Amino acid sequence: MAILKVVGGGTQFVQSLMFPPSATEGGEMARPRQILFGGHWRSIRNVLINEEEVFMFRRAMGVFIVVLFLASATTAHAASENFMEGMIQKLWRGVVNTLTGWTEFPIQIFKGYNEGFMGDEDNKVLGVIGGVFDGIGHSTGRTLSGISDIVGCWAADPESNEGVGIPLDGEYVWEGEVPYNLFSPDFTEATLVPIGTKLFRGLGNTLFGIAEVPGQIVKGVSEEASDFGIIKGLWYWFSREVAGVSDLVTVILPGPEETKGIEFDEEWPWEALADSL
Repeated sequence: MAILKVVGGGTQFVQSLMFPPSATEGGEMARPRQILFGGHWRSIRNVLINEEEVFMFRRAMGVFIVVLFLASATTAHAASENFMEGMIQKLWRGVVNTLTGWTEFPIQIFKGYNEGFMGDEDNKVLGVIGGVFDGIGHSTGRTLSGISDIVGCWAADPESNEGVGIPLDGEYVWEGEVPYNLFSPDFTEATLVPIGTKLFRGLGNTLFGIAEVPGQIVKGVSEEASDFGIIKGLWYWFSREVAGVSDLVTVILPGPEETKGIEFDEEWPWEALADSL
């Protein structure tokens, strides 16, 4: 019985190995050439080669996925400067909002003190209390939206966030002097309807984003650019997932109204396929 330490795929593990009985050569034990590996007798050389092949295969697949990922994001709009411009703007906004999101807390308290409560500027106490809750929501929403912009700076975006979710007072923390009123004209229209719309869009993009793949392929075939359709479909699919998860995570939190990335061709992920049928 012997223990062989095999390294493969970047992970070290120990296999219990058993050498077969070896014939004696000249009174000495011959050098064993086989081991019991995975319930079968195999040569030591084949075991080591197979583990190396697995490791190389995993590396190759990782490189392939990265290359495909980058190609899907750049080739789809290689002829357009809007892609790089949108990606840079999205990344910049993400970094700024992630770093400054916490400042929304004192800012919203200050706004609550100035604005009062429910339009009553003299009601400073309730205004400050409301500002505390607004500060928690806005600081969390701005920070998470910033992280989403950074993670998905390469991704395509919905056309707009207007009417989808509660908006931040401004795109950046130093913008928007007048706070958003959750009760104007009424709580249902100003708060519940936008939150419901954001939830529905998030579920649609997350659950059905994969429909972009066949939809864009069919469009590509009709336009005699099937390879472009495959790349675009994958890019849109991944982008839909990022946008959908972001909507679901921040569904009750404020977010920016303006989008920065390249816009999807269609509003919903299944429309490209449905329109081609």
